[in-house]
Amino acid sequence: MKKYIYIHIFLLLCILSSCSVVKYVPADKYLVNRVKVESDIDGITKSVVKPYLSQNTNTGIFGRWRVQLQIYSLSGQDTSKWINRKLREIGEAPVIYSSELTNLSRLNIERLMKNKGYSNAVVEVDTTFKKKRATIVYKITGNEPYFIRSIKYETNLSELQPFVDADTSHISVKVGELFDADKLEEERQRMVKVLRNQGFYYFNKDHIYVEADTALNNHQVDLVFKFNPMTKVGENGEVKTVPHQRMKIRNVGYLPWYDNTLSLKEQAQDSLVCGKTTYYDSGKRKLCPKTVYMKTHIVPGKYFSEQMVERTYSNLNTLSVTRYVTINFTEVNDSLLDCYIALTPVKVQTFTIEVEGNNTEGDIGAAVNGTYTHRNVFKRSNQFSLKLRAAYQPMGYLEDFLSDKSIDVGGEASLRFPRALIPFLNEKTRKRIRAITEVAISYNFQTNPWYTRNTAGIGMKYVWTAGRRNERRYSVNLVDLSYVYLPVVSETFRNTYLNTSSLSRFSYEDHFIMSAGFTFSKSTQNRSKERQSFYTYRGSIETAGNLLQGICAAANAPKKDGSYTILNIRFAQYVKGEFDFAYNHVINSKNRLVYHFNVGLAYPYGNETVVPFEKRFYAGGANSVRGWSVRSLGPGGYVTNSKRKDFNQTGDIKLDLNIEYRFKLFWVLEGAAFLDAGNIWTIREYETQKGGVFKFDEFYKQIAFSYGLGLRFDFDFFILRCDLGAQLYDPTKKGREQWRNLEWDNMAFHLAIGYPF
Repeated sequence: MKKYIYIHIFLLLCILSSCSVVKYVPADKYLVNRVKVESDIDGITKSVVKPYLSQNTNTGIFGRWRVQLQIYSLSGQDTSKWINRKLREIGEAPVIYSSELTNLSRLNIERLMKNKGYSNAVVEVDTTFKKKRATIVYKITGNEPYFIRSIKYETNLSELQPFVDADTSHISVKVGELFDADKLEEERQRMVKVLRNQGFYYFNKDHIYVEADTALNNHQVDLVFKFNPMTKVGENGEVKTVPHQRMKIRNVGYLPWYDNTLSLKEQAQDSLVCGKTTYYDSGKRKLCPKTVYMKTHIVPGKYFSEQMVERTYSNLNTLSVTRYVTINFTEVNDSLLDCYIALTPVKVQTFTIEVEGNNTEGDIGAAVNGTYTHRNVFKRSNQFSLKLRAAYQPMGYLEDFLSDKSIDVGGEASLRFPRALIPFLNEKTRKRIRAITEVAISYNFQTNPWYTRNTAGIGMKYVWTAGRRNERRYSVNLVDLSYVYLPVVSETFRNTYLNTSSLSRFSYEDHFIMSAGFTFSKSTQNRSKERQSFYTYRGSIETAGNLLQGICAAANAPKKDGSYTILNIRFAQYVKGEFDFAYNHVINSKNRLVYHFNVGLAYPYGNETVVPFEKRFYAGGANSVRGWSVRSLGPGGYVTNSKRKDFNQTGDIKLDLNIEYRFKLFWVLEGAAFLDAGNIWTIREYETQKGGVFKFDEFYKQIAFSYGLGLRFDFDFFILRCDLGAQLYDPTKKGREQWRNLEWDNMAFHLAIGYPF
């Protein structure tokens, strides 16, 4: 079987490589085979110039292997045949060399260099032709650039002068920098925002311009930012100049249940006036006015501020009942504006059901998940969710038991409030905090031939975002209580896995966890700039048992087997931290490299010597070292003798290092090639995890390596991922066996939703 798969892969590669990429290049034309950029200016590389090229090569994997062009070349001449049309549809037609587009690219690059301060830059093109292929080389000579010698803001408009003078220390361009037109544009936009935040509603970038004086001819530039007065069309149609006027907000009107299929009159049959704020509805109030008011930072009597408008948009979009937010302003007179805010709602109540199937060593199992959501509980945009799950799995593959089954039934109910439920805060502080509060309770019942387990939990947390694009996210788990009760444990399971030296035995005894934690994350991804590289990171810290241990110690409570108990139930005490970082290097719109780093540490102390099983780390799986299946690697050099799930393959320390190359293929299909490294370790030497303890002089020898290929189906609303990983270096082996051969026994297939990092 293995031999035939290799043969098929080899034949496929042979077929693709045998396809002539110039098959559909006309006789007197050339394929754009390669485009190079040579520059004597630091920082001006092909990636900088590429957006300005009017003609580039066909899309390639690793920049060279043009799979889509080869697929296109597989098609025949007869386009009436379905297979030929389909191959051309998913493939990519050859890019034919054009001297006109090459010259246009040269002119674009020259304009780019002038905008960067290199007004005397020279761009030459060297094109060579060979075997119906063209290689284009753009050679950029920068010559002496222009630098900024002085910067001055000059305005004879008295209404703007004090605000401009107060902001000059924040100018984004600096003396001594290159004369960069893009940076000047950024400064214009910044000043526009400054003045609009001070109430100048009609001010825009047409009212500010830059004069650049290079008369000294010494490659230095004197910059002067100047301002234009506002123009207005009079009653007779004449255009006149008028001073810029600061605008105040007179009234704010809300339409919190806007329906564009109905007239405004039908939706404003009833109104509620509170001071200078008016709430309109159809007579049946569907959303509490205070809920909308507490999310609004546009205040009657205050000057217009673009920053407050953006904050209002951001806050109102956090309401679970809101689909769209529209904010409009109308002029009352030369100094007053009325503001109207319309909220378009989503469907208030939804119910979804999902069916899952799985195959465990030949036994077909199934699960059903149902979710009910109400997004406007108490008419305050509180979101209630109820999730129920039932799963059935035959377990005839077990050697120690007769054919039997596993049944898993559970549910979770949560209520999310669009505000911070913190006592003793005044209204101003509550409006400033952009946070939500979530309370959840859960219960799970599981029975199988090994044991019967009941798990109950309750928790409360605060979540809030910060930043102009909400790129920073914070979460505080105020309290998270969980109780595990096992009324039945089989003797076979107890003797095999729950002996006195077993680490997992505490997870299969009644126990109690009371924890609190903090999580923070940030992403610099800007979806409006798809070609811009970005990074994301996430850190968390969690502690458990400190309060309970303190209470027991203060009360001189007796210990049982060296540990305090609550109602005769042991509780866990530990601290756990984790940090995750990923950098997406965007090569172009169809290729990117992703670097990933993840490290974690969990340390038990006080009331316990072992971190609870469900809180420990594991290695292997779809998001870790993909040459191993989930929970089948480590800790350290630990060698498992079990052919089934080994409960000892968990650890207190985790390290994951990944590099993944992602490339678009055709249709919704994306490809990936990856290299993974990592493992887990224990903090202490445990009898049941020999070789798993972390040692500074040995841990680097125990880092496992794997590599592989993947396919991803990007359906916009979700990504289906298929990865096939192969073991490269196995730290549990000895000598040459550590370096693994490409065999099915050394591979793992993973099916998952979303990217791994």
